[in-house]
Amino acid sequence: MSRRRSLALLIIADACWVALSVRLALALDSWRRSLPSMSLDACYLLHWLTIVGVWLTALALCGAYDRRYLALRGRNLSLTMFGSAVATAASAVSFYLVPAWHMSRSAFLSLALTALLGVVLIRAVWLARERCVYLPEFLGVGDPELLAHVWRDLARVTGATCPLSVVSSNGDSPSRPPAGTVSCSPRSALETLERHGRELVVLSDGTIPSSQSARILTQASLNGSTVADVFTFYESYTGRAPIFRIDGKWIFRAQHHAPDQAAYLTKRVFDVVTTMLLLPLTIPVVAIAAVLIRLTSPGPAFFVQRRVGYRGREFSLLKLRTMRSEASTGEEAIWTRPDDPRVTPLGRLLRVTGIDELPQLWNVLRGDLSLVGPRPERPDVIRQLDSVLLPYMQRHVVPCGITGWAQIHRGSDVYFEDVLDKTRLDLYYARHFSLWLDAVILLRTFQMLLARARPAPSSLVTRERETTPAQRAVVYANGRSTG
Repeated sequence: MSRRRSLALLIIADACWVALSVRLALALDSWRRSLPSMSLDACYLLHWLTIVGVWLTALALCGAYDRRYLALRGRNLSLTMFGSAVATAASAVSFYLVPAWHMSRSAFLSLALTALLGVVLIRAVWLARERCVYLPEFLGVGDPELLAHVWRDLARVTGATCPLSVVSSNGDSPSRPPAGTVSCSPRSALETLERHGRELVVLSDGTIPSSQSARILTQASLNGSTVADVFTFYESYTGRAPIFRIDGKWIFRAQHHAPDQAAYLTKRVFDVVTTMLLLPLTIPVVAIAAVLIRLTSPGPAFFVQRRVGYRGREFSLLKLRTMRSEASTGEEAIWTRPDDPRVTPLGRLLRVTGIDELPQLWNVLRGDLSLVGPRPERPDVIRQLDSVLLPYMQRHVVPCGITGWAQIHRGSDVYFEDVLDKTRLDLYYARHFSLWLDAVILLRTFQMLLARARPAPSSLVTRERETTPAQRAVVYANGRSTG
């Protein structure tokens, strides 16, 4: 399907849904005020078409139909929600300016919610089916080796099949371009800019450009192309911090600061209030589970282990025991694997339902944990990973949590690449810490528990020889420290 036809279908779908939402809201308004059902006269049709026009105009002005963002799922959905909020405010103003169009609060609220949920759902379905149609053309300007590292992940996420055309920042084209890239001369790059214009994304690695590459970046801006720092673009596109190399040096030179104390206080109040509301429901469940654990396997009902939390502070984590009592008596960390034979039959059920995590609400009340945050690890595991992943401890600038951004995207760690990908996710959360993101994570966690769903395997992880993360870290440290 062509881009123009695909976009036209999206606009028509949005218009039809908003029109239906208006019709339902006006019918509700008539019923609430005990008025006869409004006939399709000229005033009614004008009212109807005005709201639909206001909604589509707001979406267009906010960029929901901009071709530069139609392939970016997260960005487009956020623009759609923002445009819907603007449309709701504009509709309220129109009702105030034209008294004949007055609508009851309940009807107006139903209009706003129905239209918002509808256009977001339509957009999500459309993006899942048509995003590849609007996949932008990419051009890289900078260090070919670094851009190649980024592009290998971006190509998997975007579905791009063509290699990245790269203009070297030093003006010299390598004799053998890195895998996944092709060398591009400045002249060819300028021709590409003229040919694709606003549909082109130019990725720069931030190095000091040559005069030729500086001219390309300038011309890209003049042509309306998207000029983006490759690290920031990767982060917004994948929901992960851009660690492509073990040293993760970008994290240290990127602009970032820890959340302020007001944000922490708000998060803490939210954690305590929510936990207190959950305790009357969770205490009986934990008590019954503890009794069943004692009856079905020898050993204590609860499992206590030292973990590292906020700002590197150690604490005792409390969980219901799901493994045999002798499973973790050794000093060396033994990593949990899918279908781990050490897990008891009852423990497997507790893990699937998340009941084994409920005692950690006590850690939340104590201030050791938050409801949402990076998962706390054992001190010996932290030492192993911190020795080879330089930015690993950056994930502790925010409180650790029971659930988190990494937990809803990734399963258990079997490969070192799993740990690397989870670290990317944790660092993304630390850099974008907000109560809104916490709410999204909690809703997604609840949804996954109800559906008994597991996170899908990431396309960014290359499955290699099955080794523990600690063993794999040694391999990377010795032979692939910049890979």
